[in-house]
Amino acid sequence: MPLLGAETEYGILAPKRHDLHPTALAAAVVDAHAGPATLARPDPDDPIPIEDAHNRFLGNGARLYVDHAHPEYSTPEVTTPRAALLADLAGDAIVARAAVAAGERIGTPVRVFKNNTDGKGASYGYHENYLLNRATPWPQVVEGFLAYVVTRLVFTGAGRVGIGRASEAAGFQLSQRADFFEAITGLETTIRRPLVNTRDEPHADRHRWRRLHVIAGDANRSETATLLKLGTASAVVEAIDAGALRPPMLADPLGAVRTISRDLRCATPLELADGRWRTAVEVQQEYRSQVEAAGSADSEVLQLWGRTLDRLAENPMMCTELEWVAKLTLMESFRVRDDVGWDHPRLAQLDLAWADLDDRVSPYAALVRAGRMPRLTTDAEIEQAIAGPPTDTRAHLRGRLVAERTSDVLGIDWSWILLQTPHGRRRLSLTDPLGATAVDLERAGNLDRFIAAL
Repeated sequence: MPLLGAETEYGILAPKRHDLHPTALAAAVVDAHAGPATLARPDPDDPIPIEDAHNRFLGNGARLYVDHAHPEYSTPEVTTPRAALLADLAGDAIVARAAVAAGERIGTPVRVFKNNTDGKGASYGYHENYLLNRATPWPQVVEGFLAYVVTRLVFTGAGRVGIGRASEAAGFQLSQRADFFEAITGLETTIRRPLVNTRDEPHADRHRWRRLHVIAGDANRSETATLLKLGTASAVVEAIDAGALRPPMLADPLGAVRTISRDLRCATPLELADGRWRTAVEVQQEYRSQVEAAGSADSEVLQLWGRTLDRLAENPMMCTELEWVAKLTLMESFRVRDDVGWDHPRLAQLDLAWADLDDRVSPYAALVRAGRMPRLTTDAEIEQAIAGPPTDTRAHLRGRLVAERTSDVLGIDWSWILLQTPHGRRRLSLTDPLGATAVDLERAGNLDRFIAAL
C-alpha cells in the first residue's frame, strides 16, 4: 500500500456574531487546541509571518492551521486505510473540541462543518494524498486514476441539496463537489479545479517519491464512505504503480462527473473512449476486478468494495451506510411528511446540520446513535489517534518530539525538524517517510540516542 493521508478544510460560522471574519474564527479554533503542539516555522530567528502565526504541528503527528479562512487539519502519514480512517476521525474530534474552546474564549458559539460547499457558490476542499514511485510515468497515473476518481462518486458522495454551484436549480445530487470541476488535469485547487491535480510536493526524497494530490473528493461523515474512499484509491494507486492496471477510459470525464452526481439510480450508461457504454458502478466493478487480480487491495476494503457495488447495482437505496443514500432517505422522509419540494429552505438547513461536528445537533450523529449508520471504529481507537502518532511512519518521531520536547523544537515541517540539543541546534532530516518509526526508536534504545544518530 502507498503512504496515505488526508486534509480537511472545515466550514466555520459564529451564528450570533456575523461581524467576526471567518479567518479570525479559524485562527481562534487553531489557537484553542488543548493538546501538545508547536508552531510550524522555517527559521526560529525570523519573525513569524502572519500566515504562519496559526500553524501548528500536533503531538499525534498531524498539522492544524488556517487556510483560506478555514481551519484545516492534515492527518499524519499512515500506511493502511483503517489507520487513515482513524486519523481522519481524530481530526474531526480535535477540531470540534477546539471550536467549543474557541467559543468559550471569544464569548460566542463557534460552529464547524465537515462539508464542501455553502450552497451559495463557494466550495472548500477535502484532499487526499498518496505517495507513489517517482519512476511511474505521470501519464500512466492520470490514465489509470481518471475514470476511477470520476465514477467513485457512487459510494464516496456526501450528498447535496441543490444543483449547480450556487444551487441555481432545486434537487438532490450525490456529490458536494461535482459542480466545481472545470479541467481534466491542472495545478489549481481553488479556480479551474481539475479532476486530477498535478501538484507534486512529496515532502520526501523527490528522487524516490511522487505525491498524488487528490482534490476530487467529498468530505464524508460516514465511516464506511471514508474507508471506501481512502482504501480503494490507495489500492488503485498501488496497481498503477505496479503497472498492473488496464483502466477503462471515459469519453467525456467532466460531463460524466455531473451525470453521475445527478443520477440517483446509479444506472445511466457513460460512453467510454473505445465506444462501449458502461454505468459508473460497472466501471468501478472493472477497477475492482483488476485491483483484486493485482493483489494490491487491503482485504477488508476489497470485500467492502465488492459488496457495496453489488448492492448499488441492485438498488442504491439499500446502501444506507453510504452518506448520500442516508442523507437522501432522511430528506425524502421530511419531504413526504411536510409535502415540500426540494427548494424548501428547511432542506438546505438540514443538509448543513448534517455536516455540523456538534453531535448534539447533527442528524448524522443522531442516526449513528440510533444504530442506523454503522460505526467501523470505536471511541477508544479514535482517542488513541488523537493522543499519539502512528508507529510505522516518520510521524512517530514528529509526534513524540512535539509532545515530549516541545520547547526544544525550534522549527518543523513534514520532512525535517530543527531541534535544540545539548550540542547545539541540529536539523533532523526526515526525507524517508517510512523511517523514524517506533521500531527504529526502540532499536536505538531511547529517543536521545536516536536523535544523536540522526
